[in-house]
Amino acid sequence: MVATGKRQREIFVRIVGLALMMSILMLVVFAPSETPAANPVRIAVITAKTGEAGPTNSLSFEAARYSVNVINGDRGILGRPVQLLEYDNQSTPEGSAEAARQALADGAVAVVGCNWSSHSLAMAEVLQQERIPMITHMSTNPAVTRVGDFIFRACFTDDLQGTGLARFVSEKLRAKTAVILVDRSRTYSKGLARTFAESFKAGGGTILWAAEYDSGGLNPDMYLENVAQLDPDVLFVPGGYADVAAFFGRTARYNIRAARVSGDGISVKLYSHIGELADGVYFSGHWNRWVNSNLSRDFVRAYEKESGKIRENTQALVYDSFMLLREAMEWAGTTDGPKVRDALSRISGFEGVTGAITFDSNGDPIKPMTINQLRYGGLLYLEQVSP
Repeated sequence: MVATGKRQREIFVRIVGLALMMSILMLVVFAPSETPAANPVRIAVITAKTGEAGPTNSLSFEAARYSVNVINGDRGILGRPVQLLEYDNQSTPEGSAEAARQALADGAVAVVGCNWSSHSLAMAEVLQQERIPMITHMSTNPAVTRVGDFIFRACFTDDLQGTGLARFVSEKLRAKTAVILVDRSRTYSKGLARTFAESFKAGGGTILWAAEYDSGGLNPDMYLENVAQLDPDVLFVPGGYADVAAFFGRTARYNIRAARVSGDGISVKLYSHIGELADGVYFSGHWNRWVNSNLSRDFVRAYEKESGKIRENTQALVYDSFMLLREAMEWAGTTDGPKVRDALSRISGFEGVTGAITFDSNGDPIKPMTINQLRYGGLLYLEQVSP
């Protein structure tokens, strides 16, 4: 049958319409894409993989990967996936500053790190100048956030830590006298020693001796002889694993009866340095897997199912740092540095794995700390101390 003129026009209109629709679809498919996958939110983590700090700092990278996987499994940030950028600061302040510059060149809109305060101070100078938000997960020296208003932290400060430890040894250990041994090369050690001494004396305690040492080529015996003669109630050594082990591993040789106390620079890994001689050491912490909160218990189960056993409180602090950034970016509705900074500064009562976090005017969190003791090759959680 031959179609009439009207029928032919109808067929022609349909063909043209179909062709037009196909053309539009082709334009959509092949047009330059601005999809979320093509525009990820780049967040950097900077700390040590190599050098002196590498063996302990490297857990931060593992925790950062886990955190990003959680975020991306829950719609990402602002509907965009997070791309993790990892940088090794080679255990130096100079390496930290260079890593920060490289992160900026690679398009990072925020940075998490470093572990050591001296490293974070160097990195913070670079990021503050470029108005990029930074959250340090482990650097406790108050000077870090004083660099500027773009610098925050997820951990407590040495001021809170020193005060909490001094209160613990005074109230729970009934200590009246103390000796403090300080690593003169570490900002962390000097800051924590200062705040502990001030708080201990304010509570009626007496500092019998405060001495500085060099961690390189350390000879602990020359210090421990004097400690034995002074016979303090507490021997406080706020250092890293190597020097804390050097002192605490030899106290028994000098019949030193003092309670051995350190800060968050050590953990259960002290056993790998001095074995059973680590038994009895007290130290402060930012979190403990036995903290009794639903969020903490859920984190432990989920993390260990996906990434293996939790070994340090560092892992929870990294997680909280990424979640704080996500919260701020979602509030701000953008990844723009100044607007994210403003959102971070307004955070109050944020429920983190390591406790409720409220930022003060310096970018420091008001949050609880834990007191722990090494026992029988493991870690005994004693209590949480609130500010």
